[in-house]
Amino acid sequence: MKRFIIFLIVIVGCYQQLQAQKTYKFYNEQDSIDYHHYQMIMSNGFKISVEDGVFKRELVDSSYQDPQNFIGYDSAFSLLREIPKFDYYLRSQSETHLRANQLKNHNKYDTITHISFEGEDIKRLPLFKLLKCKNLKEIELVNTSVKKIPWLLNWSIFGLDSLETIRIYNHAPGQRIKFTRNINIKELVYRDSPYSPVPKNFHKLKNVKEIDFARNDFREDSKFHLEKLQNLEHLNLSRNNIDLQNIAKDSVEGLKYIVLSFNNLTSVPKQIGLLKDLVDLQFAENDIKSDNIHPALGSLKNLEVLSFYKNDLDSLPSFLFNLIELVELDLYFNQIEKLPEELGNLQKLERLYVAHNRFFSIPESIGKLRSLKEFYIHHNRISYLPESIADLEHITDFHIQNNYFQGFPEFILNYKELEDLDISFNEIHTFPTEILKLVNLKYLWMRGITFEAGNKKEAEELKNTLETLQRNGVKVSIELEQEISP
Repeated sequence: MKRFIIFLIVIVGCYQQLQAQKTYKFYNEQDSIDYHHYQMIMSNGFKISVEDGVFKRELVDSSYQDPQNFIGYDSAFSLLREIPKFDYYLRSQSETHLRANQLKNHNKYDTITHISFEGEDIKRLPLFKLLKCKNLKEIELVNTSVKKIPWLLNWSIFGLDSLETIRIYNHAPGQRIKFTRNINIKELVYRDSPYSPVPKNFHKLKNVKEIDFARNDFREDSKFHLEKLQNLEHLNLSRNNIDLQNIAKDSVEGLKYIVLSFNNLTSVPKQIGLLKDLVDLQFAENDIKSDNIHPALGSLKNLEVLSFYKNDLDSLPSFLFNLIELVELDLYFNQIEKLPEELGNLQKLERLYVAHNRFFSIPESIGKLRSLKEFYIHHNRISYLPESIADLEHITDFHIQNNYFQGFPEFILNYKELEDLDISFNEIHTFPTEILKLVNLKYLWMRGITFEAGNKKEAEELKNTLETLQRNGVKVSIELEQEISP
């Protein structure tokens, strides 16, 4: 039996891998070990670098050459992104972005808009020099011991009323920073300060719209008094250890975006219903169980984005399908076995992520989601999809890899707007030439597939289809020496 071997350029996301190989600081040794492990999975044991504009690959660990020993590329990339790391930066000096040690020699104060301070020896801000910076918009503190943000920085009598952003990273342990009445501050970032107490009097920034309190490991008894911040819209509390009831009971009107990822939450309490203006609600990487989600969640009628990424859900409560304004629903990495027919209620849904669950099937009502653009159902136990799925004419991203499909799903040819298709690791051995009619296709992933053809003519046809896709600019990803067998 003659075999025809296709040698294709394999697109392995070199850009993503290079990004992953940047040097970071980690909270602990295990995070560093895990980060390296996921890097190696993504690169198949190769170290990837660029020299003189040329990509270079060097094999550093051959054990990663066998994909059966490890999780898939997509899973490794997702897990790598979630590892906490110190990735803040100090802006390089320029005429408008200045490091504090250059401030004393600077004579064009009106040109300064951003100042960065770094070092534990900095215990107070140089107030009188800052008052000369009439156009100052942002102050950044990294690893300092500053105890207080002076209220004079926002006093218009000095002409300094442009300051809108304060960023504080890795604040010195034991030094509880204090805020005063800086009424023009719109954005506050206070993060990467493990075991830090909540900043004192931050609610005096009464006009603040965005607060980022990520990665501080605030305690369960932390009090936030968010009801005092009537203009607050965005709140990031990821990677802490807070009690959700201490947030929700404040009944903050106008709060639209809240991130509660990595908080060791086991339930969604009744008080969530008090945050009635929420548009985006993130519960990623917690331990929430389906039975511990209070029906009050279903009353958030303005909700457009809801994430239970990597929790402990085994089913979906019916009241979730009352959230008819949802545009994105993320259920990645749970233990869900069934999607109910009520899924069809979410007719504004554009992004549905249900990969890495235990689904055997998808309900017929999926066809009602005519706005759906991104559908990720990979790493489940699905062998067929309902006929109504062919009606999803606006699909751009469709990933069904690592399921039990037998043969190429013909309904995919209806997806005229399709850009990204992954059918890897299924019992698919061929695909139709009509795939060439998908003129918007940019990425085609077919890893782990053994191509088969009935005769030499069919094998040549399959080979020509792959080559034509590549000539048309489609990035095709298969293993090297993947074969077509007539």
